[in-house]
Amino acid sequence: MWVLFVVSIISLAIILERVVYFLLKEKKVSREFKRNILEAVSEKNMGKATKLCDKERNTVSNIIKEFLLRHKEEGDIHHFDQLVKEIAIEQIESLESRLYILGIIGYVSPMLGLLGTVTGMIQSFKSLAAEGVGDPAVVANGISQALFTTAAGLSIAIPAIVVYNFFNKKIEKVEADTEKILTSIINSVRVN
Repeated sequence: MWVLFVVSIISLAIILERVVYFLLKEKKVSREFKRNILEAVSEKNMGKATKLCDKERNTVSNIIKEFLLRHKEEGDIHHFDQLVKEIAIEQIESLESRLYILGIIGYVSPMLGLLGTVTGMIQSFKSLAAEGVGDPAVVANGISQALFTTAAGLSIAIPAIVVYNFFNKKIEKVEADTEKILTSIINSVRVN
């Protein structure tokens, strides 16, 4: 149970940290931003485009701003796709921070609970073997205590897996928004 207690504290800390991070830094990309950024790029007004990115302040706008700045610095870039991937990997890392730990906790907690149950059952059967069948309450009490660890493991795992999958879905949405906008920007830059 002590191991499960420590794991639950770690899980709760990561969940709270990620919730705060996503609430403060990851706001939904507005349609207005998409329209305005594409308009600014098609007009070759990169200063306006970077200012729009500064106002939006999320991972999508950070990736777009970095792309626009690097494109401006390096001039004519023939390999836009590699540049986009490089920038996206750098920016997406902060979104994925510590989520893997939440995934591990989600998958390991039930196993830890089951391990506690099995060891508790072993103890119950040892006491049953030593004392005989005399008092069924002794065995029933041991079994109920053993099952408590499984319940605790599942109570930790279920929220961890739900939150893990929720944030992974949000990250996929950020990646999809980034890809859509940058594809339009790249097409606009190549045409002009």
